[in-house]
Amino acid sequence: MKAELAHANTPAIVRAWISQPLQWLEVVSLKQPVDSALAHLEAGEREAISLASELQAILLLMDERDGVTIARHRGLKVVGTLAALDLAAAHGLLDLQTMVDRLRATTFRSPFRLMVSMLEQDVERRKRQRERQ
Repeated sequence: MKAELAHANTPAIVRAWISQPLQWLEVVSLKQPVDSALAHLEAGEREAISLASELQAILLLMDERDGVTIARHRGLKVVGTLAALDLAAAHGLLDLQTMVDRLRATTFRSPFRLMVSMLEQDVERRKRQRERQ
């Protein structure tokens, strides 16, 4: 996965980030070879599913549809980028609008209507939180 983030086709900001990762990021290598049944997936998805299985991870962050389907069939709990950002926003850890704007500036793709709906729900959630205070 680290190699995928450092690839020349990856946005420059991501390559810069992975070249000097923050202290909280732990890079872990597989102990076993990647499962050959995952050969039709891209390298990042193959490694992520294999590592999540190997570590018995409680959650796997993945957006690629085929990878998500296979991971779930293997009993892994999977969450996508937008759901992770929405959850973080709900806990006050980030501003969802800012993160969506940043995502739009990358190669990340998601249905526009889904992003709009999430932002509308976030506005309502913050409004309810302010009313409770």
